[in-house]
Amino acid sequence: MASHSTQFTVPDLLTNWPWKRVLNSHLGEVRDEANAWVESFGLFKPEKFAKFKACDFNLLAALVGPLESEDHLRISCDLMSFYFAFDEYTDLATREEALEISRGVMDTFRNTDMPASNKIDEMARQFFKRTLDVVGDDVPGIERFIVDFGAYTASIIQEADDRNTGLIRSVADYLVLRRVTCGGKPSFSFFGLGLCIPDEVFEHPLVKSMIEGATDLIAVTNDMHSYGLEYSRGLDGHNVVTAIMNEHNIGLQEALYWLSGFATATIGKFLSDLSNLPSWGKQVDGAVKEYFNRVGRCVRGYDQWSYETKRYYGEAGLLVQQSRKIFLRPRDEAYLTREQLEVSSGATSMPKVLN
Repeated sequence: MASHSTQFTVPDLLTNWPWKRVLNSHLGEVRDEANAWVESFGLFKPEKFAKFKACDFNLLAALVGPLESEDHLRISCDLMSFYFAFDEYTDLATREEALEISRGVMDTFRNTDMPASNKIDEMARQFFKRTLDVVGDDVPGIERFIVDFGAYTASIIQEADDRNTGLIRSVADYLVLRRVTCGGKPSFSFFGLGLCIPDEVFEHPLVKSMIEGATDLIAVTNDMHSYGLEYSRGLDGHNVVTAIMNEHNIGLQEALYWLSGFATATIGKFLSDLSNLPSWGKQVDGAVKEYFNRVGRCVRGYDQWSYETKRYYGEAGLLVQQSRKIFLRPRDEAYLTREQLEVSSGATSMPKVLN
């Protein structure tokens, strides 16, 4: 495999994606209270929380979530913050620790009335209780989200196994796992809450294909943008760019160009499927149209946020978006330490509940 060059070009993977950047207008009112809620759990030491806040996951929520109301933005903020808190903890966890964390989170989703005994579970409980209050009665949708999030937590355990054993998968095998670890599918289910779409729609082959394609786009755009960060933290083994380089025995730049071709083909298939969807009746068709508009915004929003956050490119994100040029970052420590993981995932005193 060829060695890294210092500078490389990141392609615009979504150049043919028809959905454009749209920002929820309530971000200014929601951002501070959402950050205060995360901070109240004490999941991160102060200096690490400052880095966590600088990533601006609330901006991500405003770029990917529904536009209906301030309350919808708030639960989107909670979901994004929880994803990344969960991801930080499981990045450092052994298989057994990740399994315990995942099991606890899923239990709280099924029982939101009982305060949890540790911080990460309580964060999950408060977030999902608030979600149920906002989206109302959508039993099939809520069950889909819980099932999809359960698959996501299970996949994180497999990712931990891969990391601990140093396994680098083939591109095809990697994508099978990454479709679940990227969180795209539970995000789509979450943002579809309240649309009351029947299960039969999600069982249709074209709908399944579109969800898989949109999930792949989120996965590969995130892997491209996060590659430098993961490389700096020694976590780049679980990244499609590494899988491409390893399987095809090519360098970093060639792998990124390969990824561009993959994304173009995926977008073409998604749009073709969209144009061929059947009818389920006027009311359901309207909900399905809105659902895939949300999916389209979600895919665009994840990519756009990658340039606007400081998480991947520091202050240079918008410049990277224009120039397409990026440098590999030196190795850096993770946001969390093993000590912090053990403290925060164990049974500790809980913060005051914030709404």
